[in-house]
Amino acid sequence: MEKIALQNIPQASLNRTMRDMFLDLIDITTEDLTRNCLKSIPTNYGYVFFWYGWLNKKALEKYYQAYVPSEKVKEIRKRKKKDSDLTFQDQIGDFLFSMVREHPDTIGKGHVEVHLAMLTPKLKETSVLDASKALRIYSEALEKLESFKSKFLAKKMGRIVDEIETRFEIIDFITVDEVAKFADEYFWDDECGYVELAHRRLGCEIQISVNFDGNDTLGEVVDRIDRVITPIKRETGQMFRFGKPLWPF
Repeated sequence: MEKIALQNIPQASLNRTMRDMFLDLIDITTEDLTRNCLKSIPTNYGYVFFWYGWLNKKALEKYYQAYVPSEKVKEIRKRKKKDSDLTFQDQIGDFLFSMVREHPDTIGKGHVEVHLAMLTPKLKETSVLDASKALRIYSEALEKLESFKSKFLAKKMGRIVDEIETRFEIIDFITVDEVAKFADEYFWDDECGYVELAHRRLGCEIQISVNFDGNDTLGEVVDRIDRVITPIKRETGQMFRFGKPLWPF
């Protein structure tokens, strides 16, 4: 099966660290400059989103007073003496984006959410016999997915994968053939035809959270993702999808 590949990411970026990649992932279309989101990246198997949620506490403590109002700083110091249930990172959550954007050394670890999908078979205008066969094949694929999920997590490989979530929902997708036919400009931009070309179908949404360290290169992370999803590539198949920007912490 073909290796997972990130779309609209230069080949040279595979040699960059995840810490360096943060600025390139910022969604510049959002208006809130203090609380920006990071954009998702389409792949040939769905899409991925990079979450940078485990920041370096020492680095945050070094810079935070320049970004947090003085009254808030006093409040944080009082809470520290009382052993507050809130973590330091939670207490300065409203000011994290600007700080991390200007001080990459605050980035510690995170995970990449890998979004795959297993589309349900088309049953409209299908005979009962053909529908039965299609549903049986789909059922076998779901059983393989459940086996993959339970076996992988049973290995206690938390160092690589945090969790695997599955749920049924309507999936927006474009086929590999359509992307090849219509070219990138008709796919990557919502305002340039993506909505018109996208199909909507019920599917099993699969989200796999694969860990990364700030010092890992993007290429290392992509290889890690590929090793994790290889057992279910045949069941999910190749399709292009586009996720909405998300908050990175």
